[in-house]
Amino acid sequence: MFKTSRLYKIINKNVVLTCSRLENTAAEVGQSSRERAWLLARKKYHDHEHVHYSSFLETKIKTFYSDHKAHPPFIEDWMDDYEFYEGVVDGADKQGTPDPSVQPSKVPCNGCGANLQCSSASLPGYIPSEIFRGRTHQELQTITCKRCHFLKHYNIALDVEVTPSTYVDTISRIQDKFALAIVLVDLLDFPSSIWPGMQHVLGTKRPVFLVGNKVDLLPRDSNIYLQHIKDSLQREFVKHGGGDGLNIKNVSLISAKTGYGIEELITQLHKTWAYKGDVYLLGCTNVGKSSLFNILLNSDYCRPEASNLVRKATTCPWPGTTLKLLRFPILRPSNDRIYQRFKRLVSERNDKAAMNKERRAVARATGSVAAAQPVSFVGRTFDRLEDVNDAFAMAGGSRPITTLNDRQKEYKEARWVYDTPGVMQPDQLTPLLTAEELVRLHPTTMIRPRAFRLKPQMSILLGGLARLDLLEITSSKKQFDWLKVFVFASENLPVLIADTQAADDVYKRYVGTPFLGVPMVNEDLQARLQTWPGLQCKDGDITLTSVECEDERLNCDITLSSAGWMGFLLPRNSECRLRVWTPNAAGIYKREPALIPLADRLVGKHIRYSLAYNTTKPFVYKK
Repeated sequence: MFKTSRLYKIINKNVVLTCSRLENTAAEVGQSSRERAWLLARKKYHDHEHVHYSSFLETKIKTFYSDHKAHPPFIEDWMDDYEFYEGVVDGADKQGTPDPSVQPSKVPCNGCGANLQCSSASLPGYIPSEIFRGRTHQELQTITCKRCHFLKHYNIALDVEVTPSTYVDTISRIQDKFALAIVLVDLLDFPSSIWPGMQHVLGTKRPVFLVGNKVDLLPRDSNIYLQHIKDSLQREFVKHGGGDGLNIKNVSLISAKTGYGIEELITQLHKTWAYKGDVYLLGCTNVGKSSLFNILLNSDYCRPEASNLVRKATTCPWPGTTLKLLRFPILRPSNDRIYQRFKRLVSERNDKAAMNKERRAVARATGSVAAAQPVSFVGRTFDRLEDVNDAFAMAGGSRPITTLNDRQKEYKEARWVYDTPGVMQPDQLTPLLTAEELVRLHPTTMIRPRAFRLKPQMSILLGGLARLDLLEITSSKKQFDWLKVFVFASENLPVLIADTQAADDVYKRYVGTPFLGVPMVNEDLQARLQTWPGLQCKDGDITLTSVECEDERLNCDITLSSAGWMGFLLPRNSECRLRVWTPNAAGIYKREPALIPLADRLVGKHIRYSLAYNTTKPFVYKK
């Protein structure tokens, strides 16, 4: 039976709700539902003058550095990781001591290639004298320097005294050699990752393989998007230092992280270059040369016995990791080996197709961006030791060989792959950033474009790294008084839109806070900001004009150095004028056509009472 007490509770609850609704109605007399919704949307910006949109306020992003502690200035027991360290002596420095009286060795570090030495802690290849002194040549071949050790185990980059001219001098040896150059370009950062002096080093007749890395992070806006990216890459390479393009023998798109495109690259190397000469991996810092070196080291491109004897190159977000040349011997692509490799690839084709189909199904069903990224397994055809002395195996009590002796007879006529140091491009922002900021800057999954409506005299800030002002827009259609802007960058970089006339004050107010994200300030705010150059504008404004076309294609891109880029979709028969700012006005280029021209397919509907659009899956587009 229905209890009376429960009936009273229900009646009281309804009375309270009714009174509350009446009070709200009385307070909102004369306001429509749309007006109330608009006021509610603006309420969150009440305390942020001149700010129209902030991704931090909209999503309440919890920045990982709010409770992140800075790395300690040193790791106290790091030398215990080395088997040759005998422990600290009473009163000795736990960080080790240099000994200028000991001559440097001729043994390169396994991680960066610099010759090991204990004379100076500020020079490449340093290892404390407590570890270095008394080591044999063979023992030194198993040691990595202090800098590579800290990069690998603690993700800390130690400063060393290496000038840019040293990098250039190191790779200039290719000028007089008959060799192939594999030029790597970061697809998320070009033309800023194309070194302008590349043509001087390569020469006009140098055969070149142009390779775009990180293709797995670019969103798919059409079924032919890869070919469009290839064309854009080659066009920008020729335009920014690659000569006339006649020496480009192949253009490949790869992911050194997921293995995508690597097998095809090896096939093209066998087909076009074969065994004619050495191969050099060239490019700016942080484009993925060492990652590609490591994956080729464990592929059909390397002699099988050398894969276990050559140490992998040190890879890290910090620029300039490789300081000298690292190398491994190329497996000669004889007809028989080419045929065996072809049979393996054919046999794996069905398995790879099934795997990719399953990944796409998972991506569509779950929305997993990681499942949609192109992935490919890099296999080995020759996993047995061919034509190798028994000395490489443990037999008859012989001592196993753990390092590669390139002076042996079988290597005298060998061809080699060299991992070269990265050259710092003047347009790159990486020298200004800390290790934590570099990790935050690089996307880890496929980019999801973020779209916004920008009106005249509004500025859009991408973190603390870039700013774009829309000065004016003229259109034959009066209803279109705004520009649709697409941001292609890491989701860890917040977006903030403010009034252009107050953009300088807004930047100064929020730099070093979660509203802009980068630069990150943990403890000493003033010390960090004193070394930060701020934003400077590019000389001359940029004018964009709409293009008549059937598809809603982006008109062009504006690159923002290493921070990312922005694409623009203008109304038809319209024109706009932009002003762009980055630190030291670096890396600002107009890129035509846009790299992802059909990006409008990849965003959702406009959010009412907001300048933003909904984000959608970057791998499922509406036609």
